[in-house]
Amino acid sequence: TSDRIGYMENTASASAICADGQATARVEFRGIHAILLEMRDDPDPIEVGQTTTYEIVVTNQGSTVGTNIVINCTVPNEQEYVSAEGPTEVSIDARRVTFAPLPSLDPKARAIYRVTTRGIAEGDTRFRVELTSDQLTAPPVMATESTHVY
Repeated sequence: TSDRIGYMENTASASAICADGQATARVEFRGIHAILLEMRDDPDPIEVGQTTTYEIVVTNQGSTVGTNIVINCTVPNEQEYVSAEGPTEVSIDARRVTFAPLPSLDPKARAIYRVTTRGIAEGDTRFRVELTSDQLTAPPVMATESTHVY
């Protein structure tokens, strides 16, 4: 085991009356990718006309850098987009809020995104977030947050 990523070499030497010898073994220690997606809304519930803010936290729990992390949000029909902020630029297309790719996220580092919406109709809504990155080979990581609009 190793607490570092990279190549490590181990060399053994032996010496005897009739001969000397030496051997070297090189081992590569690779890191692991582990991106955590968390989300919460504040406040909840909200009245029609009031706003709530969704805080989206992306944490690199792994031991290697995460790259090109993209956050896509879908605003429910009972809400409308108000504003967004995060470590990268944001673009809006109808009910879709997309943050430009975060080039890299170091191990144990966090990136925080915020999207504020306003309730426009009563309902038990679901705000949805999808996360993709270069290291994810499966479908996007998804999270939903329920918000009651009354």
